[in-house]
Amino acid sequence: MFAALTDPADPDVGDEPEVAAIAAGRRRSSSGRVVAALGSARAALRQALGNDGIRRLGIAWMLGIAADAALTVVTFVTVFNRGGVLAAGLLGAIRMVPAVVVGMFAGSLLERVRGDRILIIVGILRAVSAGLIAIAIATAGPTMADHEVTMIQLFVFSSIAAAAAAPVRPTQVTLMPAIARGPEELVAANTVWITGEGLGAFGGPFVAGALMAANFHPAVAVLAAVGFLSTALIAAGLRFEHAADASGGARRSGTGGRFRLFDGLRAVRAKPLLSWTLFGTYGQVVTRGLLNAMVVVASIELLNMGQSGTGVLSAALGLGGLAGAIFAISSTRSERLVRTEIVALVFWGLPLAAIGLVSVPEIALAAMIVIGVANATYDVALFTILQRACANDDRAPVMSLLEVMIGLGAVSGSLLAPVLLLAFGTRGGLIAGGLVLPVIAVAMYARIGHVDQVSVVDEETVHLLREVPAFAALPLTAVERVAAGLVPFSTEAGTALMTQHEPGDRFLVIATGEIEVSVDGKPIHRLGPGAGVGEIALLRRSPRTATVVAITEVTGFSVDASTFLAAVAGPAAAAVMERMAEANLARTAAEPPMWREAPAEA
Repeated sequence: MFAALTDPADPDVGDEPEVAAIAAGRRRSSSGRVVAALGSARAALRQALGNDGIRRLGIAWMLGIAADAALTVVTFVTVFNRGGVLAAGLLGAIRMVPAVVVGMFAGSLLERVRGDRILIIVGILRAVSAGLIAIAIATAGPTMADHEVTMIQLFVFSSIAAAAAAPVRPTQVTLMPAIARGPEELVAANTVWITGEGLGAFGGPFVAGALMAANFHPAVAVLAAVGFLSTALIAAGLRFEHAADASGGARRSGTGGRFRLFDGLRAVRAKPLLSWTLFGTYGQVVTRGLLNAMVVVASIELLNMGQSGTGVLSAALGLGGLAGAIFAISSTRSERLVRTEIVALVFWGLPLAAIGLVSVPEIALAAMIVIGVANATYDVALFTILQRACANDDRAPVMSLLEVMIGLGAVSGSLLAPVLLLAFGTRGGLIAGGLVLPVIAVAMYARIGHVDQVSVVDEETVHLLREVPAFAALPLTAVERVAAGLVPFSTEAGTALMTQHEPGDRFLVIATGEIEVSVDGKPIHRLGPGAGVGEIALLRRSPRTATVVAITEVTGFSVDASTFLAAVAGPAAAAVMERMAEANLARTAAEPPMWREAPAEA
């Protein structure tokens, strides 16, 4: 068949129906992959949304983004109306200075104050700041002196709001692995988070644009205050399996009060993947700063969409974020996270240049949607990389460093925007700003484009631990703590792994091979990969209740008593373990059939 299809001497020879069938099969295969990817995305999202902590973080983030986006739109438009593009650019830069300073201490703060309490406090502070901005806009007078007073108030209150917001992202991103139960759920959790961001980034500016079109500018800030206050109420309901999980799984002993940003710098310097990822994020936020300032000018002066057009364009960005969140969960598998973030950077920058090249409202709206898709995809890849590539103790300080880079990028972008606009005009400034990220993406691909494995803990080991009922209820941070303490072992057939009546000092996880559990010399059942044995003696602090012997060559991991007991000390895991222990003792007393699929413990 292939010879006939490719023989150059007889181009008319070929099996056209078979060729058509092959092409149709390929189309069906491609369609099947898309359907399968969407099905996996839906399943992962359902699993993540079944986690109360993930739901709360996602909803709180969505409301915070919506409130912040609406507040930013009305503040920038008000400042632009009174001071022009230079004033708007200065606002973007000045408001981020205190945010950068606060972001430096976010990691240290998280180790001294529980993450849920941080979110409650900053939610209240942001609500107060938004209320003050509403008052400043509502009481603004018509004279030049009144304009100056209003401008000062807006600069001050907007800076307070930005500073209060600085700990939110590092706190939520650090807490997410302490709530998610596995790598897949973590990606899904980040997708829920970014979906919430897309909804917020769409809804906030849309409502702001509608209210500003009706000349209800102060009402925008009032609604933002309500949104911020709601985030505090939602955060009050967060619950954690272990006390350490409230700080993102990090150990507090010996670190409280230290300036952890330097620890983050050391962790980033030791791993090129982290350093280049943060550099890419800096470039992305620079471009976002350019976009924040330029979209106001483009809407009013280039696209003739008026003041409300700023809200419409920002809403299109959020709409793209919604579509991007679904795309992200199917394109951010562990082995291609790095390449996904690099490609997303390219599509973040090029549409901005397209607005400058083809300046019509329809193209601008489409470009903003594409940027929204790229933004959501990039954020899911970014946060998953930082969460998985950092050890538990390094996660909070690295997130603090991320917040500093974001703040510096926002300042740089806000200051660069008026420079580009004055030097190249509105069109040229958009084009120049849009080329920043493609250049950075090329450099990143040359340095880290080959990286496939990002996790500090082998994901196959994490999956193996997840198969053990003792660890199934644990958040990812706790599983990683167990994985860090694993000691591998291998043994030949006939070797006794545990002996009845001896003291219990370890828990075993079977990776390959089969074992046999016996009581008083009578075989009870056999177990294979994914089984865990030894919990009864550790939980009850009693001698072993059974003997465990390798039937075949066996490999696996040993967990010492202190690591095991610390891992299952939380209420959910403790309840599971107690039920398992009771069930296994009952089965042993009843002498059930020898072969059992369910794990038995010694």
